[in-house]
Amino acid sequence: MSRAELHAQVADHLRDRLQRSAIRELTRDEAARLHKDGQQRFIESLVLSSKFRKWAADDAARERITGAIAAAVTDGRPVRFLHTMGGYKLWRMPTAPEVDWAELFNIAYHLKYLSGIAAAYPPGVTMTYYLYTLLPQRHDNLPAVDVQAYVDSFTALLDGFRRHLPGNVTLAVVKDTDLYERDEYYALLDDLIARVQPKFSSLPESWRNDLLVQSRRNIQWNGAQDWTTLDEHDREARIVLGAITDIAGIAMKKQDEFIGHKDHILLFVKAGRGNGFLGIGSTKSSVAKHWTGTGLLEYRGGELHDTILSPTQWDKVEGMPRQVCEVDVLGLRNLQHVMVVTEPLEFSRS
Repeated sequence: MSRAELHAQVADHLRDRLQRSAIRELTRDEAARLHKDGQQRFIESLVLSSKFRKWAADDAARERITGAIAAAVTDGRPVRFLHTMGGYKLWRMPTAPEVDWAELFNIAYHLKYLSGIAAAYPPGVTMTYYLYTLLPQRHDNLPAVDVQAYVDSFTALLDGFRRHLPGNVTLAVVKDTDLYERDEYYALLDDLIARVQPKFSSLPESWRNDLLVQSRRNIQWNGAQDWTTLDEHDREARIVLGAITDIAGIAMKKQDEFIGHKDHILLFVKAGRGNGFLGIGSTKSSVAKHWTGTGLLEYRGGELHDTILSPTQWDKVEGMPRQVCEVDVLGLRNLQHVMVVTEPLEFSRS
């Protein structure tokens, strides 16, 4: 394929993702199943479809899904989905602090996931993204201005999708700052940190180690405050405090009540979140978080595949054959060109 042909294919692919991800018609088989099973059972089958789900749904997730769909169908209102996410771009990624192709690919993937429900159920669906914006400023030392840049660019990206959505599909954003005043949030967080801290060493070792690894990777040492001069002992203490803060930050009462509302079908990238979350990955071939990763296209088998890479995976791409295609999507800084890798990325599907 010539460079010009690849660029044309890339442009068509990205245009389709932005404009048509939420739009489809039911297949003949789906229409027959809808007629036979009714709206509630049919919607449940789409939500739990192995075409999108990357992990088995636990009992809590199945119970939540069944109850939320039953309530929506009974009341004749949209089925409500909620996805929790960091309200920032990991500072170590080259596209920080704004969104990049990872966010566009992830939103398109979610819309594709919901498109069958919208086609079968006139009241449609609502997809809400819950953004943690205050927590990363504390445990990752992120500057407030960088977090706001991410929120603004994410909102602009959603606006771009909204222009092409069917009338019964809604995208929404709710932030921690919509539930709490800044000072109120941090006062409550400090109280929770004090409660968690004495118990941290007794947590299961695997969970504790995962939290410490994440804290070590995410802290921006030269961020809102200059922590670059800390000695090794103080750095390790900051890493432990970051892990503790992460636990405390997901136990905020008003936040927990909002996220865990019985009408919400809870989605996340991976399984193991507890409280009935369904792990659906971040694209068809990726399980990396979009806010801590970056997006590119993988040219494989004559087709383009949306791929989100973690920081470790991104490092492995260095030196691989690729092309950079100039594009113009929504005027956002990181959506002016896209990298196309022309060798298979096996880890993107693991």
